[in-house]
Amino acid sequence: MNLMTRLPGLLIRKPVSKDASALASLHIRSWQSAYRGLLSATYLNALDASVARRVAFLTQAIETNEPSIRVAELNGATVGWASFGPSRDEDAAASTAELMAIYLDPQVWGQGIGPAMWADIRQTMRDEGYQQVSAWVLDGNERARRFYLKQGFTAQAASQRVVEENAEPLALTRYARVLDR
Repeated sequence: MNLMTRLPGLLIRKPVSKDASALASLHIRSWQSAYRGLLSATYLNALDASVARRVAFLTQAIETNEPSIRVAELNGATVGWASFGPSRDEDAAASTAELMAIYLDPQVWGQGIGPAMWADIRQTMRDEGYQQVSAWVLDGNERARRFYLKQGFTAQAASQRVVEENAEPLALTRYARVLDR
């Protein structure tokens, strides 16, 4: 059975510029819930001050389609978004896509919206000729890790890295999978 049929009222669509503000706010709410206990309270609370910067980034991404974005609406309310495009990893083949972000409103976690978004994005990646996909996951984010494993991703050996954002070290592990036809 198709996920969309099991989730009446769910629409996965391309965004328009006026979506940027709602997506930026949803991004922050998602991070503040998902990363509580993984990142410092100071870092998470400071995200509220980054709305304007996120709106500007999202507006540009929507207008240029770089990266590609999809929005999830449930009964007309924006409840999620995801971004994807060519892999940014230096060691990636040209046939490798990257799922750069997938964020859901914490109130809809566990309702099947993430897998529905992934199914739509996966098909788009296939249509664009990609053969595999990767995603970077914050170490300790068990919800995300379970999601990716359930969607057929596996952790890549020796792919860990630490990036620093706002003086906060973020330890990440790359997950990947083949985009079977």
